Amino acid sequence: MQTLNAIISPAKRLFAQVLILLSLISSPLALAESFDHSQWDGLLKQYVHWPVANQESRVDYSNFNQQELDQYLASIASVSQAQFDKWSDNEQLALLINAYNAYTVQFILTAYPNITSIRDLGNLFQSPWKKKRFLLFGDKVSLDHIEHDLIRPGYNNPHIHAAVVCAAISCPPLQSVAFTGDAVEQQLKQAFREFLQSDKNHYDKESNRLKLSSIFKWYKGDFGKSLNNYLSDYAVDLRITPEQVKAAKISYLDYDWSLNDYR
Repeated sequence: MQTLNAIISPAKRLFAQVLILLSLISSPLALAESFDHSQWDGLLKQYVHWPVANQESRVDYSNFNQQELDQYLASIASVSQAQFDKWSDNEQLALLINAYNAYTVQFILTAYPNITSIRDLGNLFQSPWKKKRFLLFGDKVSLDHIEHDLIRPGYNNPHIHAAVVCAAISCPPLQSVAFTGDAVEQQLKQAFREFLQSDKNHYDKESNRLKLSSIFKWYKGDFGKSLNNYLSDYAVDLRITPEQVKAAKISYLDYDWSLNDYR
């Protein structure tokens, strides 16, 4: 009997270890298939307000729960490059957009209320977007790095320009929901269409001119060879016909860098 117990006990231990290993392998964290953005989603729902529905949002910086924001950003900072690389493109893109927007809010809060624009956080030698102060994959990176080195070249979706928000009045509105891997494509398309429908972009019939946000000037190349042709697919959002979009002259509106503050 003692010999039998000696055989069975190690076998039980081995079986238990195998079960633990299998449970770890099958867990969402081990598979690195997704990331929980619910904390950021809750903050957005509570502190983003819409003076004009689907067009203009404002952030309640004065009451923003910085402790919860820091916790969410700590969870983003804990993601390793190896974990991230195992995710789908949509999961990766959702995390990067949320990281950019959440880090921007955190950046504003470092100086709030003594700030009228995100540009106040820069200086003569360095713009705020080039400051390396945001933890990602074990390194301190800049907002420009997240947008221009990771998001734009990595995912080739120009709709991100309606989702990555720089805390200015003329920026697209910060959404009041977090981006998620399973919905990000639809979320981006909706944000882009609503951006076109807003007063930041409009058609002037008398001059046959599309007056667009300066975002389209800065990132014109992201929309293919012809901005007119690209936007013609969204003519309904500009309240004109595809033919009018294709034939229109384009000019760009002045950009208001005032803080998107809710007062």
